[in-house]
Amino acid sequence: MKSLEVRLGRLTLRNPVLGASGCTGHGYELAAYTDLSRFGAVSLKTFTAEPRAGNRPQRIAEVPSGVLNSIGLQNPGRDVFFAQVMPRVLAALDRDQIIVSVGGNTVEEYVSLCRETEDRFGGQIAALELNAACPNVAHGAGWFSRDPEAAHDLVKSVRAAVSLPVIVKFNTNYENYLETAAAIEAGGADALYTTNTPLGMKIDWRTRRPAIGNERGPVCGPAIRPIGVLRTWDLYRRVKLPIIASGGICTWEDALEYILAGASAVGVGSAQFVNPNAADTVLSGLEAYLDAQGGPCWSALIGAAHGS
Repeated sequence: MKSLEVRLGRLTLRNPVLGASGCTGHGYELAAYTDLSRFGAVSLKTFTAEPRAGNRPQRIAEVPSGVLNSIGLQNPGRDVFFAQVMPRVLAALDRDQIIVSVGGNTVEEYVSLCRETEDRFGGQIAALELNAACPNVAHGAGWFSRDPEAAHDLVKSVRAAVSLPVIVKFNTNYENYLETAAAIEAGGADALYTTNTPLGMKIDWRTRRPAIGNERGPVCGPAIRPIGVLRTWDLYRRVKLPIIASGGICTWEDALEYILAGASAVGVGSAQFVNPNAADTVLSGLEAYLDAQGGPCWSALIGAAHGS
């Protein structure tokens, strides 16, 4: 069997299939349903300095070929995350699989949380992920995806403060997303993590009101995959950074489409709500495909649809 090991800047993963932040929880929640060793890595659910209750219910609504969500970065805050969540993560996942996702309101807050995470767990985790993507909060997070200068300053400041690899998860729904990606690259990120979740709305005809409490929220699932593939295609042409792509990946064919468009790795998210073993299923399909091809190594497939 050919190796699917992949390099993302200074980070090396055992394979290119990741559990996406939020949908995969902290990894250990899925231990009874899937083989955790099969994940290339797990981006843990984002934590913030203080506890966040998240947005008001309802937070999830099914839509055609997808899900409308409005979680709002609900999490127990740094102290509980460090004391109660991380020990369970470390017991369930290997060091090279653990990507800690950090959310903040200011550059200083991101820097402080990243430095503290590295001080406490630096030798036990693979990388840090800066969540600069979430559109479900009133401030912080997604704001950095709208402003290339702010994104650059965030990445540069965090890179200066820590030695761990830094992945930046950013929102591609703004018209200047390619400019923001270039700014993230210039700031020194090791990889881009794209989140391709356009905002949508559902009206409950019974109540005649929006179906989720925040009125609007990102759409995830198969419906958005063509958008994600296009974003990945354009990013591959604009920046040299490795790309982790997500958005509607349910099968190995979906994942391969993203790889051919330019992704070095993929994140499996909402598919796990239907099949908790989805990441393993995707990985198995990619392994079988690569073996059947006989010749090409994994890296030769990245961006292959662009031609020479």
